[in-house]
Amino acid sequence: MAVFLHETLDPVPRPGAHTRYLEELGEVVELEGNAEGSAGGRCIAAWAPVFLTGRWPQLVTFWEMPGGWDGFGDHFDRVDDLFHEPLERWYDERSGGVDQVLVGADWAPGLDRLLAEGWRAPVVLQETVELEPGGAPDYLARLGDAGASLPADGGVRLIGGYESAFQRGGKVLVLWAFDSFRALSDAQRDRALQPRWWDWQREARALERSVSGVVLRPATWSPLR
Repeated sequence: MAVFLHETLDPVPRPGAHTRYLEELGEVVELEGNAEGSAGGRCIAAWAPVFLTGRWPQLVTFWEMPGGWDGFGDHFDRVDDLFHEPLERWYDERSGGVDQVLVGADWAPGLDRLLAEGWRAPVVLQETVELEPGGAPDYLARLGDAGASLPADGGVRLIGGYESAFQRGGKVLVLWAFDSFRALSDAQRDRALQPRWWDWQREARALERSVSGVVLRPATWSPLR
């Protein structure tokens, strides 16, 4: 079972802090794999929210946990620090954030597959979906079917769907990739251009309690971009 780590980070409100953080994180990912003391995740993507679509400034990073749940348990049994070392390393660039552990749907690709198949995601729509408790497995199964029905050259592709751990199966995170901002705006402007994507939106409404979305764009060094 694939386990992923999702971070929403708040840069300090100081000019250049978010840029410095992204640059240093990129060097860490490229040279070290990850920062010492962290959970050892493999970076899938680093994004910045488009400021018109969500809270800013923020940064979003997405990681794959080596070894799945076994790797998660082994790591935290081995590392018993209350505060991991990267907190000290980056206090000058970030003020806090929110992390969550995600369990990937069976069909959700990991980093190796994304890279091997040459996936692109220059524009990402991230949706956080609240469901009835226990609703995540059925929702993700239907989501996977909907994603598979999208035309390969249609401008939108389902990257993955993930159940939020420790939430009683009542919350999922969904990632859609668009070929461009124009492809995203066209899909919003004219539903006839993406009929299968909008078919899924209508089907999903019967299952969802709430949905919040934010548009993301990748850092230049992001593995998925």
